[in-house]
Amino acid sequence: MAKWADYLISGIWFTERGNSKYISYVMLHEDLGDSVKTGTKRTKDEVIALIKNYKTVCTIKWNYNSGSWSNGALVGYEKINGVEYLRTHPDPTQTDNLDNLLHMASFGI
Repeated sequence: MAKWADYLISGIWFTERGNSKYISYVMLHEDLGDSVKTGTKRTKDEVIALIKNYKTVCTIKWNYNSGSWSNGALVGYEKINGVEYLRTHPDPTQTDNLDNLLHMASFGI
């Protein structure tokens, strides 16, 4: 498999604040080119720091039919009212954005 990005996100954790929720942590994997390294829980700020340091990050999803990872959307960040948020860049695919990844708290992780 060709390298998709420097880092890959396969799952997310949300934190609720008032009536809204935002991504606070992600399951981050290093893309080794021929394989995907086991993921570790990282803060959204750590991921934003990687992006600011010119590292590429994209989403991945496990494809149960092929038994392998599928490449998703490029991940960036956006600053709104002084707060930085992780975002996928717009594309025509609905299922590869961050909100459609595994919600890790659902699994007790």
